[in-house]
Amino acid sequence: MAKNLQYEGIKPEAFEQLRNKLQTYGIKLQANSGSFSEKGVSGKYDYSPDSEVLKLEGLSVGFPASMMVSEDTLQARMDELMVQHGGRPQHLS
Repeated sequence: MAKNLQYEGIKPEAFEQLRNKLQTYGIKLQANSGSFSEKGVSGKYDYSPDSEVLKLEGLSVGFPASMMVSEDTLQARMDELMVQHGGRPQHLS
């Protein structure tokens, strides 16, 4: 089941860290909003530097990523990264 996640208190530096981390997995976030579908991980994202809110909608994990990570594990890793940078998870589903 796809996940909808929201993180509040995300400073631009934290969003840049997330972008860099995801790029190591082959997922490139080109701008502050858009969609991605790489290596079995897909979803839409919207980051507002003014309100410091990052929304991820329809986050799903399919093959081949599902061989290494589940949606719950991916969510936990993202939660950990965002909390390390002062963010607060506000999960929507």
